[in-house]
Amino acid sequence: MMLKIDMHVHTWYSDSKASVDDVLKAARLKGLDGVAITDHNTLVGALEAERKRGDLIVVPGEEVSTVHGEIIALGIRRVVPKGLPITEAIRRVHSQGGLVVIPHPTVPFIGGLKEKALRKLSIDGIEVFSAITPLPGYHFKKNLKLARSLGLPMLAGSDSHFPETVGDAYTIVYSEGRSIKEILDAVRRGRTKVGCRPSGWIFKAKMLRGFLASLPSALIHRKPLTL
Repeated sequence: MMLKIDMHVHTWYSDSKASVDDVLKAARLKGLDGVAITDHNTLVGALEAERKRGDLIVVPGEEVSTVHGEIIALGIRRVVPKGLPITEAIRRVHSQGGLVVIPHPTVPFIGGLKEKALRKLSIDGIEVFSAITPLPGYHFKKNLKLARSLGLPMLAGSDSHFPETVGDAYTIVYSEGRSIKEILDAVRRGRTKVGCRPSGWIFKAKMLRGFLASLPSALIHRKPLTL
C-alpha cells in the first residue's frame, strides 16, 4: 500500500507552536496517512500522539542533538540523550530497531557533516526535502545528488514548527502494511518517494529568527567528526 507520512514534525514539547492535537488535526486535513513526531531530545510528544492518533499512523521519533550535528531517529521508544558522539547516538537508535536519517544535510550550519564523513556512518536514509528550508529547490537538488551518491533511501518532511505547515512535505512509503515495523522495513529497502512543496515565507522567517538566536550556542558545542 502507498502511505503518505510527514517524517519530520515537531510539537510544543520542543520548539514548535503546535500542540499534539494541532498536529494530528492538521495531518488529517492535509490528507496524510501519518506523521513522525520528532521533537528535539524528547519522546513525550510522540508518545502522547500515539495515544491520541485514532486512525492516523504515528511513528515515534526524536531529533537527537549529537556533538557532531543532528540526526532523526525513527521508530524508537527510549530517548537517546543529547550531547553524545554521533556514532554512539546511532548505535543506540539501532539497538532499538530504529532508523537513522540525516536531516537537512546540505544546509549550512545545521547540516554539518560532509559526504566523506557520512560514508563512514551507519545511517539509513537522507532527508532530501525539508519544507522549511530556505532555497528549497537548490538544496533539494544537492540532497538528491548526495542520497544517490551514498545509495541511501530518500525521505521528506515538513520540519513543521507550526500547525499550518504540517504535511507541506511528506514521504510516500510503499509498505506491506500500516504497522511501524512494516513502514520502517519499507524505508530501509528504499521503497520511498517524496511529495513536497515549500512552506510559506512567513513561517520560514519565524524559523530563521529562532535559528539565528540559537546558532552561537549550537556552534560552540559542535565538534568536528573524526573516524
